Amino acid sequence: ANLGLSTIQVLSAPSDGEDQQGTTSRLAVVFTDLEGFTRFTSERGDEEASKLLGVHHRATGPVVRSRGGRIVKRLGDGLLITFPEPEAAVLSCLELVGIQPAPLRLRAGVHVGDVVVTRDDVIGHTVNVAARVAESAKGGEVLVTTDVREAVKGSLPQVKFSRARTKSFKGVGTSIGVCRAEPA
Repeated sequence: ANLGLSTIQVLSAPSDGEDQQGTTSRLAVVFTDLEGFTRFTSERGDEEASKLLGVHHRATGPVVRSRGGRIVKRLGDGLLITFPEPEAAVLSCLELVGIQPAPLRLRAGVHVGDVVVTRDDVIGHTVNVAARVAESAKGGEVLVTTDVREAVKGSLPQVKFSRARTKSFKGVGTSIGVCRAEPA
């Protein structure tokens, strides 16, 4: 009962020093980011930024969990989230944009495909693409790949998708079709 969390983590780590190899799963991967967070921190200070992030994280957790998602990592003012179904990812992102922490605006990128899932991370090309798509989104915008749009085709009448445009992303290798997702 007196063991701390870090002690438990050390004791539960693989004995050979190597992390688990993980398993391959098809998931929808989401990255979110708060546009303007660096400026907000510079202007209002670290304490206000920390408070804003606390409020944001307390609001996002229930939205993600209600749609079967998992927050894999907090990345400063961003999140790496996975969902078993792309429909849940798109709906969750639209809901998250609706509760973005003023005065900042949330942006999100969604891609779907095979990823390697380890105990505390997800890795692979799909993750990299989702990160690049999120980076290209504007505040208040949910960008999805055309793979996501095709995967949810016909199952989300409450969502409309803009016309796809092809983008080249650093390190991805091929052009990717992306479009905005918005409430219909």
